[in-house]
Amino acid sequence: MWTLTLLCVLAVAGLFGSASVTLNQARGGLEVLDEGAGRQAMNTTDLYLNLAAMDASVADVLLMGTDHDLGSGREAAMDRYVTSRREANEALLQVASLTSQDGDAQENARENVQALMNGMGAYEQEVGRALLINREAEAPPGEVDAEALAEYSDATQRMHTELLPKAFNLGLESSAIVRQSHEDGRGAVTGGRVVVGVVGAVTVASLLALQLYLRVRFRRRFNAPLLVATAGSVVLTVGAVLALSGSAAHEHRAKNDGMDAAMALSRAKAIATDMQADQSRFLIDDDHADTYRQVYLERAQQVLFRPVSTLPGYYEAVGEIPDAYPELPGSGVPDEEDPGTLGYLGEDAQRALLEDHDAENALEEVLTTFVALQEADESLREAVADGDTARAIDIRMRVADTENGLFRQHTDALDVLVSAHTNEFDAGIHDGRSALSPWVLGLPVGALALFALVVVGVRPRLAEYR
Repeated sequence: MWTLTLLCVLAVAGLFGSASVTLNQARGGLEVLDEGAGRQAMNTTDLYLNLAAMDASVADVLLMGTDHDLGSGREAAMDRYVTSRREANEALLQVASLTSQDGDAQENARENVQALMNGMGAYEQEVGRALLINREAEAPPGEVDAEALAEYSDATQRMHTELLPKAFNLGLESSAIVRQSHEDGRGAVTGGRVVVGVVGAVTVASLLALQLYLRVRFRRRFNAPLLVATAGSVVLTVGAVLALSGSAAHEHRAKNDGMDAAMALSRAKAIATDMQADQSRFLIDDDHADTYRQVYLERAQQVLFRPVSTLPGYYEAVGEIPDAYPELPGSGVPDEEDPGTLGYLGEDAQRALLEDHDAENALEEVLTTFVALQEADESLREAVADGDTARAIDIRMRVADTENGLFRQHTDALDVLVSAHTNEFDAGIHDGRSALSPWVLGLPVGALALFALVVVGVRPRLAEYR
């Protein structure tokens, strides 16, 4: 009997230990998402977006020249610049606060954060000089002062060769940490669930064996404390396994349906913002106009890919999307020449849609406004080709109008989707923690109760045995 009693005690201890370790692993996975690399990755996406918005605002102000009433006006463009700069600094501070941990990845992140801080200071000085020189020169719309243009060219080159790549790399590094943590955590928790189940089965079997032994040896039909302990072991085992399964499902939902989808859409918004700036840069810098035209196409393909190599071909290809939606051109049809409608707003965005009619309507609005932006871009370039720069500038400024411009409509629709996926991220984290929180006290209390029931169940029999 001593042997069986010791076996029961060890089994209960093993159940407590295995469940405790696995539950802590599950909590750690949620913590990485919510308070570590996951939140850092989302902040870096905000940083990337606001950096792009800063440069786009400066390009618009230079394009306006002395006509401060174009579009929503110079004051509104400068307000956008100041707001984007403030939000970029806030996002950078948030990222910096999350890179205080040790490790090579975090060391690289700290170096990138410091380089970004230094680079933003230099960028602000360069654009400040560009704006001041252009204002003092009283340059008319579309005719930026040569010295001011040189300063802005240096600034935008710094933005696109240093700041934006570093911000993007921070996001990639954080996403890689999250992905590795998620994969490792899923494997550990899956293995842990099996261990908990096996140890729980051993615990139940040992308690039943002790119950049977006492029944035969002492001719007692039932031992109530051991019966309760057996039932308690079943409840503890099944409950822990279900909590771990539920938490893993919620974590997966938070990462895939929440964080990953929200970050992809935010990157689409950032790149679309930079595309708008490419239009302004195309209009103010004749020497590099062809480069900005090609860069615009490359960015457009990142947002919504179609297998074409020229802007006219792209206008035509994406123009098919609104009428075809919810079907996307090339989707579901194996074709080496047409891999489908890809990019941040393509098939992946459609697959990531939440089961929500509003979300589906929002994606349709995002695609429709994106295509409308390409139609406006086509009109802008046609005006330039016709030598009508004033009409091209008017098209650009009407699209950029912060109150009712076409780009505002596009970003508002994108924000609806980003908000929905961000809420899904928060809900997944909350539900995952809710699934685990009862076990902070429930597991040790349950294990102590099992120990007590085993002692109460065998103590009278041990007295008889003596």
